[in-house]
Amino acid sequence: MPHVPVICAIFTHFNSRERTLTCLSRLAQQTRRPQHIVIINNGSADDPTLPAAHSFAEDTFPAGTLHILQMESNLGNAGGCARGLEYAFGTLKADFTWVLDDDSWPRPHTLERLLTAPADDSTVRMSAVIDPEREDELSWPLTIPGGAPDRWKNAVSRAELPAGNLVDSRGGWLGALYPRAAWLKAGLPTEALFIRGEDEEYPWKVRKAGFRFITVMDSELEHPSAAIPLIHYRIAHRSFFYEPGLPLSRQYYKNRNWAWLQRLRAPRNYPRRLVACGFYILLSLNAMLMSNELSIPRIYNLFRALHNGFYGKLRPF
Repeated sequence: MPHVPVICAIFTHFNSRERTLTCLSRLAQQTRRPQHIVIINNGSADDPTLPAAHSFAEDTFPAGTLHILQMESNLGNAGGCARGLEYAFGTLKADFTWVLDDDSWPRPHTLERLLTAPADDSTVRMSAVIDPEREDELSWPLTIPGGAPDRWKNAVSRAELPAGNLVDSRGGWLGALYPRAAWLKAGLPTEALFIRGEDEEYPWKVRKAGFRFITVMDSELEHPSAAIPLIHYRIAHRSFFYEPGLPLSRQYYKNRNWAWLQRLRAPRNYPRRLVACGFYILLSLNAMLMSNELSIPRIYNLFRALHNGFYGKLRPF
């Protein structure tokens, strides 16, 4: 008999009872269910959601399907999922780990279509992350080939994507089906990124380890778009996105982790990174002005975040 791959779905939980139970319910509706589901609890051990999740799993899944990992503190999505990946591959011996979130909800055929998409051992398959409230448009930009070697561009809508069900992509986190080999070669996401960093850092590690990414367009994962439309600048084949309405803490981690990733990519090229940070500051300030968010606390937050990331200091907010 052919080997049936062991799939483990993982997602973090933090004060989100309805979203977490909805995600579990959607996993139960899969035409090809994962053999394991790991919930990483970043909240308190006595969260009433946990008994409810256990009860649902006992009534719905085979025994031993649900695993809840209790974190010692809130590690954010990056830290929690790093622990989840380690548990899935190291303890459960999964062949693939499917990265979800408590507010990312697969449709019934999502996992089955992801698994049946043709891919070799060095390919990471990703679900298409879409927003049902916007007629199934992309929830956020998808980075695709830009027409020249090592050039990429950001597609912000389905109309900008190439034809076909399989779309070459630069990488992704949410909805990605990471094979065991990627974990063995690239390790884990950096826990200290907390949030707003694992979505770029870990795919970069995996690509550097020799893997490619494809997005399977008929494998759809529902996830809400940003509450306020993104501000998008295109300059010299590059894109800059500013997300209005972010709390200062989320803006801090997004900016700090961006600068930290530039350091990873070019650790000794200080001029290049300084120029990149300069453009980032100018575009951020302009976007703050356009969205009526230009304020001393937000400007200080931007400079502090970029300073810490530039010098490789992953200090918390």
